[in-house]
Amino acid sequence: MIRSPKPTKLQAIMTLMLTIGITDHVFIIPALLQIAKRDAWFSVLLAAGPFAVMTCLIGFASSRIGTSPLPDWIRQRLGRIPAFLFQCLITVFFFATAWFSLFDTVMWMKVTFLPYTPVLATSLILMLLCLAGALQGMKTIAITSGILLPLVILLGFYVAIVNVEYKDYSLLFPLLEQGWSPVLKGVVYACSGLFELFFIFFLHPYLQEPLDKKRFIVFAVILFGLTLGPLTGSIAEFNPFEAAIQRYPAYEEWRIAGFGKYVSQTDFFSIYQWLSGSCIRISFALIVIADMWKRRSPRWRPSLLASLAVILVPLSCYTLSDIAFQHLMIRYVFPANALFILGMTLIIAVAASFRAPKKGRSA
Repeated sequence: MIRSPKPTKLQAIMTLMLTIGITDHVFIIPALLQIAKRDAWFSVLLAAGPFAVMTCLIGFASSRIGTSPLPDWIRQRLGRIPAFLFQCLITVFFFATAWFSLFDTVMWMKVTFLPYTPVLATSLILMLLCLAGALQGMKTIAITSGILLPLVILLGFYVAIVNVEYKDYSLLFPLLEQGWSPVLKGVVYACSGLFELFFIFFLHPYLQEPLDKKRFIVFAVILFGLTLGPLTGSIAEFNPFEAAIQRYPAYEEWRIAGFGKYVSQTDFFSIYQWLSGSCIRISFALIVIADMWKRRSPRWRPSLLASLAVILVPLSCYTLSDIAFQHLMIRYVFPANALFILGMTLIIAVAASFRAPKKGRSA
């Protein structure tokens, strides 16, 4: 039996760009604008400090862990009970990640271009696509990301360039009209998206070797730009107060972009961008959960993935209104996300700083 090769480093970066990029590029921007208004972009700049520290911690720990599965590595370093607790926490975290992504995507489709389509239908179809990808595994997700991402990037540059005539960057100033408090709160929200660089821990086991320092740093800089670029664009195009009341500022940028003389609406391109990121992100989360709990039975993995999909579909349809969901995300989820990732990264980095116990020696 010939094994298919593992994902390359480039495919890994492409997978993470879609998985994490949709948070930095789309999900986190409304929260930043509501919290910090005009100063939201300044919050992102200040977040560069803690993000640089986080990047160093993740890079250091990744170099020590290599391509070992993280639960197995923690079991060897800290013991079975910490490893079990880690598996439980990560399972809850990625399940919440999949739910938030599915819910926000389904609500976006309903609000923007499918107002009369039942949310159950859109949620079910999207979940089936993500389930199919998760069943195929991380290699398939990586290849798919390599196909989807180039056009996503081209469309991103297109909407940024086409809308230049509508941008007034003087709207980014003056700074600190409301003092430092909104700016510092905004730093937490910016870090919530940027800290998802932590996802790289769960992709490395599928690679032949971890990302080298050069690629790792370049990828971190790209993530930073994915947040700062559309955020400043939203403020410059709509003014900070109008942008702050928009539900999906990144989508609204597409609504004013045209294509030539005869095409005045190009917002259908945003559907491709958004669904590409959402599908890869949800599939990635499902794969991490399924591979976190390995069993010998060949039916275990598909059964677990199917169960997760069955739970996620009704949760994305009937749990919250869009207003309540947005309040939940801004008030609780994004700050908790930043703190959780920071805490887990610190624990992993501290564990990585000690030498591994020699085999045969009792723990």
